[in-house]
Amino acid sequence: MKRPLLWGFFTLSLGIIGVFDHWPVWLLLGAAVLLAIMPFLLKDTKISQVAFVLGLFGFGVVLGSGAFPETDILGSFYEREVSLIGVVNDYPIRTENRLTINLTAREIVDADDENNRFDKTAGIRATVYYQSDEDTAEEHVSLTTNEEPQFDLAPGDLVLMKGKLSQPSGQRNPGGFDYGLYLKALSIEGLLTVKPENIRQIGHQVRLYDRILGIKHHLEHQAELNFSNDVADLLKGVVFGEKNINEELTQSFQDAGVTHVLSVSGLHVGYVFLMLSYLLIVLKINKRHWILFLVPALFFYVALTGFVAPVIRAAIMLLCVTGGQGLHRERDALNQLCLAGIIILFIWPAQLFQAGFQLSMGAMLGIILFYLPLLYDYEKHRNKKRVNQKIKAGPVIQGLVLTFCATVGTLPILLYHFKSFTLMSFLSNLLVVPLIGVFLLAGMIFLAIVAIVPGLAPVISLPIEFLGESIVVMLKGINDLGNAVDFVRISRGGLSLAEMALVLLLVFLFSGYFYLRQPYVRNTVISFALVLVLIVAATPLFPRNLVVTVLDVGQGDSILIETPGGQNYLVDGGGYLFERTNRVADRVLYPVLYAKNIRELDAIFLTHNHVDHSQGVEELIFDGYPVENLFMSVQTNNDELLNQQLVPVSLLKKGSVVKGRDGVTITVYNPDGPVRPVADEEQNNASLVMALSYQNFNLLLCGDVETEVEKQLIAELQAESDERDFQVIKIPHHGSKTSSSLAFLQAVEPEIAVISVGANNSFNHPNDEVMNRLEEEAITALRTDQKGAVEITSNGEFIRIKSFVN
Repeated sequence: MKRPLLWGFFTLSLGIIGVFDHWPVWLLLGAAVLLAIMPFLLKDTKISQVAFVLGLFGFGVVLGSGAFPETDILGSFYEREVSLIGVVNDYPIRTENRLTINLTAREIVDADDENNRFDKTAGIRATVYYQSDEDTAEEHVSLTTNEEPQFDLAPGDLVLMKGKLSQPSGQRNPGGFDYGLYLKALSIEGLLTVKPENIRQIGHQVRLYDRILGIKHHLEHQAELNFSNDVADLLKGVVFGEKNINEELTQSFQDAGVTHVLSVSGLHVGYVFLMLSYLLIVLKINKRHWILFLVPALFFYVALTGFVAPVIRAAIMLLCVTGGQGLHRERDALNQLCLAGIIILFIWPAQLFQAGFQLSMGAMLGIILFYLPLLYDYEKHRNKKRVNQKIKAGPVIQGLVLTFCATVGTLPILLYHFKSFTLMSFLSNLLVVPLIGVFLLAGMIFLAIVAIVPGLAPVISLPIEFLGESIVVMLKGINDLGNAVDFVRISRGGLSLAEMALVLLLVFLFSGYFYLRQPYVRNTVISFALVLVLIVAATPLFPRNLVVTVLDVGQGDSILIETPGGQNYLVDGGGYLFERTNRVADRVLYPVLYAKNIRELDAIFLTHNHVDHSQGVEELIFDGYPVENLFMSVQTNNDELLNQQLVPVSLLKKGSVVKGRDGVTITVYNPDGPVRPVADEEQNNASLVMALSYQNFNLLLCGDVETEVEKQLIAELQAESDERDFQVIKIPHHGSKTSSSLAFLQAVEPEIAVISVGANNSFNHPNDEVMNRLEEEAITALRTDQKGAVEITSNGEFIRIKSFVN
């Protein structure tokens, strides 16, 4: 068996994935049996190697069970008031109106039941909401308490807190961000909401790591004192991987496709290694002894950046290279990469599912597999007719090839997690990355000098300020160019297995891995490529089911309909009752549409003009997202949408029917009468009430109608009951007590009721009376505040329900 570490990393990951995805015991045992019979399937496989690989698989199962237990260790404390004693792990992060504190809890006690006590350690993220205070000291964050006028929180502080503990939210929509899994990778189990007066410092511990964080905090403060906001944030991002920086700056890097330079990774560790190597060469240290100096130096930098996975991976690989050179061992980059991955998963198994870890491993894998072969092919092609003076690839070609290889390794991950990729990243990496390297080294030297001689800061900061501003200006120019040629941006979900296999086949082919002069190799490659192309081309033509997804947009409505014939409709777009900085389209709608590879909507239906239904619709249309038709109620009063010229508008009323080419029909029951816009307070009853039908499947969408309209619909629904059996209803008005009367529910007779509602909303939706009626009528209630998005799939006969939370 070649490279047992590669097999070991694969099987360790497989064990963790098996537990995370709740594989049954028979499937886990089946995987173990397959691994045990490897000597009979692979040549030159030793029993010791099989034992090693099998052991790592078992260890992966154990690690996964510890990281993702069946029972939440804090489950009995969620949504309860608790008293907590813990140690602060990092300097608190203050934003406009809140303070975020990461700590390790040592004791958690239920405020209402002292016997409900947790005495083990658990990671907690505490959030303190307060009034914005512009006079707060820059270096430390101050909190006002009843007992003390002010105090500063720093790593190592022992604190007593009282507040409400909640469970971190998981993935709530298709393509959505899994916040709970992200926190799990940071070893954070629960969220605590606490008032400033309920925090008290009761002690302090002295730890080595806290001292390192103190050094980092001091250096970041020096950057803030000596540079403009953008340059200071840029320096903190590239040197320390600081996340709490200017959102506009972060977005500029993301739009240009070089956001990786703000996340400390192998690039940054490589520059640190170069600087350390230069010092060791100047000091004439024998290479055999370099490892003695590099281990503590790289460990210090890893700690300084917060032990993030890409930094650990790069540090381990560099130490393997250095140690191998000292011992005169053969270098094997793939083994080094797998060793780094195994060590990281041993410590943090949840990192396996994080974008940062996957991107770091994927980029390095792409470079290892393709960089040297592609460079060799390029030089071979350029020197084909040359006898003397062979041409070597220059830095520009090397940079392009390196970027291409890293892109191949990360493209599926980028599309899966971020739903976006820009071809401008090739230009951005070519121009920005070398400058970032110079900026990083100059910034590190600046911080080292200023830490010793602060008086030199005003002089030596000037060239670094100029370089930093130049990088920011260059990024803006690249993004302006990218906006002018918008076609270079790809927005879609992750690649399918066939698409991924086709991309890898082509890259391996261009890299010279296949000896095409052999007829059987050439024929095999061509045949395999043709099969993959046919699968990719034919997949959209395969028969599909009707899929209705009631999205979790908080206190609002938005329903995505995907028909068997490939048509896509959106009913409402959600929105915020209170103004927020982030848009509902960016937070929910675009990730859903891109994740499902929906490039245009055949129609949007706006049931009525209230912000919790209309805001997302307005954002999509005025963003220029491709929409064929906009349908609204004859009683809508949304002048902006009625008068816009971007999408054709049609007004619907009782009796209107929208027919799809695949047999899916949408029939309107309400409102009735001529075109007559009504006031905002009457918009609920002006809602479009629509029946979505496909063969024997029927779904009733009720907007926000109230009892008055329900009474008008009862007789018609009862008359249609023989020919139209409603299996599912989207409960009107988020479960308000003014809707969902008993007579209306009995007239519809659904088996399943979906309630689109926000958690802990101020309206107390859904009302207890409504929930009791549903229970009495034996109607299964699915709430988006509890289940996240609810996905209903049907082929016209069967119905399958999937919820995104848990």
